[in-house]
Amino acid sequence: MKTRIKEFRARYDLTQEELAKMVGVRRETILFLEKGKYNPSLKLAHSIARALHTTIDELFIFDDTGDESGDLQLKPHDQDSVY
Repeated sequence: MKTRIKEFRARYDLTQEELAKMVGVRRETILFLEKGKYNPSLKLAHSIARALHTTIDELFIFDDTGDESGDLQLKPHDQDSVY
């Protein structure tokens, strides 16, 4: 996954350390996120997006290359539990 965290940090003149403190993680976590070496939890992604005054969709670029169709395929027995 790619992110635009560094770009958004620059808009608000925030260091990795400052952003990390705002969202309750270590600076290294922000570094790994910016380098695409770590996928955040939904809670962390939400916290970072809020801190940077944007949305998760604007901040994180999801790579769908693992599934060419892009569609979620449910097994027949899973479909009943969805409804």
